[in-house]
Amino acid sequence: MRGETARARRRRRASPIALALSCAIFASGCFGHHGRGLGFLETVIVTAAIVTALTPPPPRVVYVPEPRPGYAWQPGYWTRDGDDWVWVDGRWIQLPPNYQWAPAHWEQAPDGTWRLIPGQWVPAGPRP
Repeated sequence: MRGETARARRRRRASPIALALSCAIFASGCFGHHGRGLGFLETVIVTAAIVTALTPPPPRVVYVPEPRPGYAWQPGYWTRDGDDWVWVDGRWIQLPPNYQWAPAHWEQAPDGTWRLIPGQWVPAGPRP
C-alpha cells in the first residue's frame, strides 16, 4: 500500500503466518481436565484427514503379544504417504481409568472413498 512503511508491510504479511503458528501451538499444547475426564495431561495432535479412492491393502498378519493388564493393543494398519501405502506397526497403549481404546481403522464412505479413522479414547464407565 502507498505510504506504508517497510515494517508495516512485513507485519501485515507475517500476520497470517503468526495466526497459523499460534493456532498450531494452542491446538497441540497440553491441557488439564481439572477433575473431569482423563484426569491427567494429554497432548492434542492436529492431523489432516486421510481419504483415498483406493481400497487399503489387507492388514498384515502379525504376532500379537500376550495381553498386558492396563493396556490396549492398537493393531497395525496401512496409511498413505504420497502415492504409497505405508504400514504402521501395532503397539500397546496405556489405558487411563474408565476409558477404552477404539483402534485406528479404515471405513468406506457411501461415495466409495476410504477414510482412515484415527484411534481414540472412548468412555467405558462412570467418570470419577
